[in-house]
Formats: sequence, structure tokens, C-alpha cells
Amino acid sequence: MPATTLVCPHCEKSVEIQVSSVTRSRPCPECGEMVMLQMAEKSTKTKRRALLMNQAEPPTTTSLTRSELAPSHEPQPLPGDAFERMRMDPEIQTFRLRLLLGVSLIAGVVIILLVLSLYQAAQEKEVMKQSIGLVEAKTALVEAGKDGPQNSSITAMIPPDEVLPPVSTGNLVFRPPGSEELKMASAAPDRSDSTENLARLAAAEEVLGKFIQSQNWKQRLLLVRDQLRVASLMSIYYAKNADGPMLFDSIVEATELSPQFSEYVVVFEGGGRRLATVEHTAQGPRVDWESFVGAGEMAWSDFLERKPAAPKLFRVLVSPAGHFENQFGDPALLKCYSLRNISEPGAKVVYGYVDKQNPMAKELDYWLQQNSDATVPITVRLKFPLDAPVDFQVWISHVVQAGWVTK
Repeated sequence: MPATTLVCPHCEKSVEIQVSSVTRSRPCPECGEMVMLQMAEKSTKTKRRALLMNQAEPPTTTSLTRSELAPSHEPQPLPGDAFERMRMDPEIQTFRLRLLLGVSLIAGVVIILLVLSLYQAAQEKEVMKQSIGLVEAKTALVEAGKDGPQNSSITAMIPPDEVLPPVSTGNLVFRPPGSEELKMASAAPDRSDSTENLARLAAAEEVLGKFIQSQNWKQRLLLVRDQLRVASLMSIYYAKNADGPMLFDSIVEATELSPQFSEYVVVFEGGGRRLATVEHTAQGPRVDWESFVGAGEMAWSDFLERKPAAPKLFRVLVSPAGHFENQFGDPALLKCYSLRNISEPGAKVVYGYVDKQNPMAKELDYWLQQNSDATVPITVRLKFPLDAPVDFQVWISHVVQAGWVTK
């Protein structure tokens, strides 16, 4: 019978087994376990060999030992350097490429952010230089013209406006937001008291008219109070909002708040109105720009979008309201007020809340009662609750003052 060399599936040793065409199994010469050589299935009658076998004739020489006939299973070293083989591994090369791409992307983003930051800082520095230069030029012009009429150097930079007649009592009728009653503007006070008072009020009204019709914010800066501080705020504000002259119909002198301040109602074309406060200074009348535009510490739209939990100062129109939901859903504990900001066209109205036991609630109610529950201009600090679900509900963290003019 021919001898077949195979590997025993039990002891995994190379052995020789005598087989024939009808042989099905033989014991392993090494371990004695039966090795199945072939089997037949009844359904197909096919025969399959369990292991691939190479038939060989019996050796002609008896001098060959079993170890010489069996194949070698000793571990063999791989050719070449191990580090080179690892470096050329496709997976390692792919990982290395991804790592390089990620580092390059992060470095590019950092460089872009750094360039943008430097560019923005340079732009702000340039705007501040221009603002300071305009203020210095104005100061030099005023000093050069001390012997002439007051403010002659400033007003010469802007062409004179047509003098408009004052509006009589009852000519301006309006309905304050949140009120059912119609109100009328006050008549201009009698200026026959003294020549000095007449000249002071006339100069204030003239400067306010030039302020409204200024061609850009840099010209308007020359006519505002607290110029050095307000210059940067104006540059930021007019970068987001329309600049240039405002079309108005007339200016109504409403109230002389004190010897230092007077307040006017500016009537725009189309019927819109806005309060304007003018300060009487040693250098001449100066318009309070922040109260005129309702400026705050940040843009109103940015405040609603970012929802900061830290208090921010805003000038808002306050009126009573009754909207309760989310974290502010208990009317037994909270007072609700409607807050409107005029610094942006179509600005969203939000609801501000104060604990009923907080003295701020009594202060707000007092100012509203003094104005028959109509809209009252008040300077406040607002903040959003943590994880605020909506952008129209805020806490009133502090009532700074009634009115928008910072004394």
C-alpha cells in the first residue's frame, strides 16, 4: 500500500500512514488517535478527504530518519530591518498622513485667527486715532476763535440751517405706547426772561439741528458731550447702523430739566418722534448722543443672540406687562415689564422680570405711576438666566436710573 505523509489533526505532528482506496481512517503512529481520511455522504455519495495528502512511494533507502522526512516547523526570521518594515506598513502610513493633515489644518486656523485679530486691532486703533484727531482739531479751532462769537469755528464747518418756527401748544399730538390717552407737546417757554437765557436756548436748538443733519458720525462727534469716551462707541454703532443726516420736520422744546440740561422732542418726517437732551457746557451746547440713539453696553441684537448671564447696561422703554412662562411662570412671585430698545430699527421687544419683594419692583412701579402707566425711559442692567430657552425673557438685575441721560 502507498504511504501518505500528513499532519495529524490531534498531535499536529507530521506522520506517514499506509492508505488504500477503501481506507476511511487509520490510527496516528504518534498519538494513537484515529485520523479520518475520507467520508461519504448518503445524499450526494461524494467522498471528501479530511486533509490534503501527497502520496509518495515508500522510501528506497532506510537510512532517512523521521525528522528528515518531516517538514520543518521552526520559526524563521523575516528578511530586512524591523523598523523599515514597520515604517512601510500601509496602516501606519495612512495614520501618519492623517496626523500631518490634522496638524496642518489646526495650524492654518490659528494663523488665520491671529491675522484677523491683528487686523481688527489695527482698525480699532486707526478709528481711535481719527476720533482723537478730530477732537484735537476742534479744540484748536475753539481756542483760536476765543475772541469771536462762541462756537463760530465749529458751526463754520457745517452750512447753516433754515430757522424753523416753534410749534405751538397742541400742534403735536401723540399716543404714548402702552397708554390709551392722547398727549400734546408742551409749548416753547417764554424766552423774554433775559437775553442770556434766550441766547442759551437758541444755541442749544441750533446745535441739535446741526447734530441731526450731520453728514456722518465724525462730524456729529464734534457736537456731542463726553467726546473722548463716546468716539469709540459711535464708530462701533455706525458700523452696524445707517449713518448720515436724518430727515426731520421740526424740533419742539419740551422741558428745561435744569440749568445744565434741556430736553427736546425731534419730530421726524412721517410722524416719528424722539427725545433729545442737550447739555449746556462752557464750550457750548452738546447733545447727549447715547440717550438720543438708546445705546447700551452692546448691540441689542447681539445681546438677544448671545444670551449673556452677566448683567449688561441698556437704555429701554419700560411699560407694564403680564407674560409668564418657562422659568418666569409664577405671577404670584414675579412682576413682569415690557422692555423696548430703540437703538436698532425693528428691535425685538422682550419681557423683564423682578421679584415682587425686590425694592426694584417698587421703584419701577413708582416711575410708571408717575407717568400714568405709560412707557417710561429707564436705564437698567439686564441678564439672561442660565440655559435660557428663549431670547425674549430676561432678569432685570439693577435699575440704574430713571431716564437715559447719565449725569
